[in-house]
Amino acid sequence: MESLKHYVDQLFQKYRGSKQIEELKWEVLSNLEAKVADLVGDGLSLDEAVKKAKANLPSIDSIVGEHRKVYIRPLLQELLQLGLLYGLMAWIVTMPLRIWGMGIFLNYSLFAISILIGIVYLILLGINRPGSSHHLTSMNVRSAFMLRKTGWMLWALYIVGTLVFTTALHFGSNLWFSRPVNLSGPYQFANVAVSYTLPFLSILIPLWLHAIPRFILKYDAGEGDVIAK
Repeated sequence: MESLKHYVDQLFQKYRGSKQIEELKWEVLSNLEAKVADLVGDGLSLDEAVKKAKANLPSIDSIVGEHRKVYIRPLLQELLQLGLLYGLMAWIVTMPLRIWGMGIFLNYSLFAISILIGIVYLILLGINRPGSSHHLTSMNVRSAFMLRKTGWMLWALYIVGTLVFTTALHFGSNLWFSRPVNLSGPYQFANVAVSYTLPFLSILIPLWLHAIPRFILKYDAGEGDVIAK
């Protein structure tokens, strides 16, 4: 039934990105369809059967399970690899800002952060003790999704606050006294443009947090060994 498939897809919307989740979705859909068929066989109409089957379905959070056993080493490696990639991207993007005041400090700081992440990543790669790739740890899926959501909300607040502050800093008096905006030259224009665009570079932080639930589900040990995923 297409409507049930759509319903199950919506229920699992926040748990995308894992082969195990796809299998779990198929299992839930199959059980739901079987339940509907049983209820119709007992004399209920199709609409009533679908409604009752949906009402008796446990929450998806409980089906997925809050705590998952995950392979911690490959998960950390992938998180560090992603962090290194984002750090290098930010470092390259901010290179032109080296001609602008705090741009030198920002560019060097991003380079130092990238180097630090790279060192930790290489150390983790160098750890090759027998069985270390199969070490398991318990991670809370719901907390990871909450962290992801919180990260995006804080970033949105940060961007709004920064835009308001920047506008007030550069154009507050113009707006207050209804005076025309006057930029004296290219340097001042570039200075204002950088003030507005630079905060958007911080989107790399919620993007990094966004990947954590996906990696937890990707390296979920489940009932069998799925390290080769």
